[in-house]
Amino acid sequence: MGNSIFSYLGSIRGATSAAIVAILILALLLIVRHTGFPIWMVIKKMIEAFKKGTGSFVNARETAYQRDLAIGKATEKSQRVKLYRFMNDLIIDLGLKNTGITPYEFLLIICAICAAITIMVCATVFGSWVMFIPFFPIITVGVVCGLYTKANSAHDARIEAIIEAENIICNNIKGGVLLAVKSSMDVIPKEVRTEFRDFIDNVEQKNYHIKTALQELNLQLGSVADDFIKKCIVFELEEEHGIAGMFKDVVEVNNIKMEMRTEMKRRFEEVKHEFIVGAAMILIFLFGVIAIYQDIAYFYFKTGIGNIILAIDALILMSEFVFITYLRAQEL
Repeated sequence: MGNSIFSYLGSIRGATSAAIVAILILALLLIVRHTGFPIWMVIKKMIEAFKKGTGSFVNARETAYQRDLAIGKATEKSQRVKLYRFMNDLIIDLGLKNTGITPYEFLLIICAICAAITIMVCATVFGSWVMFIPFFPIITVGVVCGLYTKANSAHDARIEAIIEAENIICNNIKGGVLLAVKSSMDVIPKEVRTEFRDFIDNVEQKNYHIKTALQELNLQLGSVADDFIKKCIVFELEEEHGIAGMFKDVVEVNNIKMEMRTEMKRRFEEVKHEFIVGAAMILIFLFGVIAIYQDIAYFYFKTGIGNIILAIDALILMSEFVFITYLRAQEL
């Protein structure tokens, strides 16, 4: 790589480019020195303005989401709510919840990283910015699915811990949710013990209404606890005689879920293994042919039709990956 850089600088075109860059840098330094123009302060202000602008945008989206959810404009069946909860679950599984990052912030960071990756791919591989349009969504979806796949181990452990905690609380629910959580704190799985301890603090120390505290607990545990939290809210607000019996159904359903999740994980591992083997064989063959035959490499990387074919191939592989990830993401 070093030899290629020196060879380029040794050519007329390379020397001209280097001279132009040197002249621009020298002119900028002279302007700063003789006019006292605070160029670095300007750059710093631009960065701060960008951070402030994106922060305002993210906060506005978070506020709008919570408002629409509260007034019923955004329902659980809407794609917006499903995406928000999926990103929230992903943040939890990746261990980022304690950083205070929100789903909209996380999505913005992912998009920025994927945009940078796409620009690098377009500049180095294709030499065309037109390919940014088809490859940006492909890379973005691939990164999200990759992050979810990476979080699978933590995801499974968290889901099983939540189900176990639900069963423990349901067996002690007659005195109320708060009392059931407090009396069961020592036996609640350690993976989710902090979330339930925060629930107690929100009610006793911060004077949260029980419904608000349960909704906050739901946000911390993720979408897998939706049905359980709904039943807890109904139980606390309606206080009808015999309503505690509905928690027996929660325990029975959870036991069925655990059995089905075990079978689902086994089948998923088989499908994932088949996909990895198939994708690896396709990629090895494709890049092997490209490496051996220069004409084929030129066709794929330097012509519009070849670029489109590569984009379609990447889309097909990514679609398979997305479908497998979608199946894996379904909660029973």
